[in-house]
Amino acid sequence: MSAGCITNNNLFLIGDIFLTIVRSGLTVSIAVLRSTLLSLNNISRVSIETGVMQACQMTAKITGQLLTIILSCPPPNSPQQLLWNGGYVKAHSVVQGTSGSISTDHVIIITVSGSLVEPINPEPTFLRLRDDINTDDFMEINGGQSTWQVSQSTLQAACELLWSKVVEIKVTLKGIASVTPSDIKTFPYQLSDGKQPVGSLRRRVHFYMPPLPH
Repeated sequence: MSAGCITNNNLFLIGDIFLTIVRSGLTVSIAVLRSTLLSLNNISRVSIETGVMQACQMTAKITGQLLTIILSCPPPNSPQQLLWNGGYVKAHSVVQGTSGSISTDHVIIITVSGSLVEPINPEPTFLRLRDDINTDDFMEINGGQSTWQVSQSTLQAACELLWSKVVEIKVTLKGIASVTPSDIKTFPYQLSDGKQPVGSLRRRVHFYMPPLPH
């Protein structure tokens, strides 16, 4: 299965994995997405030069699907990994004409400025060789054998870079993409037991990030 790897580090492609900052209520968290649409100056592209995409003065827009991520439970003093379980974070939407009585779930799709995108190269991993995850959490993966992972340190470093950009270009809290997942356990990312891991991303986000102007 493809890990959405960037084949050319100078280009960002449709299907690549990226990080951005998303808020759920007043909680600002790091999010992992797969790109589905790229545009530059309102023109759709199949790829964009990474430097151009991230330039604050450019009007690059990146659209992606919010991925469901499972955090590993490593032994003490071992690095934590975040693995894609093959799923997507979903939200409720009311079926038109039902007066709100009937709703359905849809995959959350987010569009963000290219300046708030950090591309990443996930590493492939074999689920059956791991003892720090519950393989039952990965039933949505075709074949159930392999997926990709990102280290928590990579996400934290990206978080700091993204936040420095937010402060630099003076993005307000309302200017950060907001999501309301139908299952609050799927986002912000957390352990399967509902607890935040030690040094969790969400907690670190709050620790490292100064207050935003409203």
